[in-house]
Amino acid sequence: MTIHGVVDNDIYPARFGGSQRSFGLARGLARAHRVRVLCVVPNRCEGAAEERVAGVELRRRKAWHTSLAWRLEQAKLAPLFAAESGHRGNAARYAAELAAPAHGAGGAGVTDRPDVVTADLNVSAVLERAKAPLRVYTSHNVEFDRFTHAAPPVALRASWANRLRAIEQRAVSRADLTVVCTDDDARRMRELYGASAEQLVVIPNGFDETELRAPLPGERDAARAALGLARDEYVAVFVGADWGPNREALAALTERVMPALASEGVKLLVVGTVTRALAGRREPWLIAHGEAPAILPLLHAADAGLNPVLSGGGSNVKVPTYLAAGLAVVTTPFGVRGYAPLEPHVVVAEVDAFADALRARPAGHGARGMRAPEALGEYAWGRLGEKLGEDMERRLRSAAGTKGAA
Repeated sequence: MTIHGVVDNDIYPARFGGSQRSFGLARGLARAHRVRVLCVVPNRCEGAAEERVAGVELRRRKAWHTSLAWRLEQAKLAPLFAAESGHRGNAARYAAELAAPAHGAGGAGVTDRPDVVTADLNVSAVLERAKAPLRVYTSHNVEFDRFTHAAPPVALRASWANRLRAIEQRAVSRADLTVVCTDDDARRMRELYGASAEQLVVIPNGFDETELRAPLPGERDAARAALGLARDEYVAVFVGADWGPNREALAALTERVMPALASEGVKLLVVGTVTRALAGRREPWLIAHGEAPAILPLLHAADAGLNPVLSGGGSNVKVPTYLAAGLAVVTTPFGVRGYAPLEPHVVVAEVDAFADALRARPAGHGARGMRAPEALGEYAWGRLGEKLGEDMERRLRSAAGTKGAA
């Protein structure tokens, strides 16, 4: 198959949940298919206009209205998805960009005719413009629900929520297939938008099996030494991008969990842009690292990965990420949604019980010298992308058979 996709962010390097999902699935699809992804990015993006990574052909095109939408959200005037209007106006151009020969070919070559076109929500108008036998809406959450529960503090939020619901309704209705993260998301797509079971496929969130692994001998000590950690300190890590549910989770850790452990040799390592919420904090148990181009050494410095999330949509990539790095995992019941096969391998507790869970100093499979849980393999992005490709092929065969019978 030839698969063309459109997203409204730069997906490589994949530094947060949404880009990890987009690039991870594309990489898995590229194992057996030709995959091209158009990344509509802000003007400040420094990535190459064209690049091939792990078999995925990436094309980056800058759009000024994405930066405008970000500024409007910062000014509390409009949410980030306001950029959808600009993307809708450019949908025909995006479709043409996807189908055109590579710039490096000097304009030569035959325009591609994809078998499949995929699009994220804010660029889903492309599904109405692109010509392909199978059109796929690649959702990351039930966005209406996420906005309702964790809307940014912008004016006229109820009006924006209604607008977002209309955008999501249109995406689901125009698509032949909607990809969701969890069974709960599939249920909500049916309830909100009347999608049939056959129009939905559940592809959970996963982890990068090409990068993540338990530490080799000596790596843990080296990683801890780089952070100035003592050998007997127990380190819990929280990784997250700077958005509402992660800020809420981090506040729960810093206000309700860690103070109870202040004298017990437990430290909290926070990694990612969510550290912006820690401005001015200087507790001795807190290490704020910020965004890291290479996360594995930071995970190797820790004993446990924390996922105290209480809200949000989709599912949390933190859970399989921590497990793949060999860590123990402590998560809320909400935080393990979408990962039922992994529940026996994590500690599930309400936030107020996190301190007790950490007092027990749980050890992950890496510290115990054991292999990763067998169930984890099904959450490798490569395997998940392959499964999505198999589903797409099945649908194309079915559609071709129906057309031939007619």
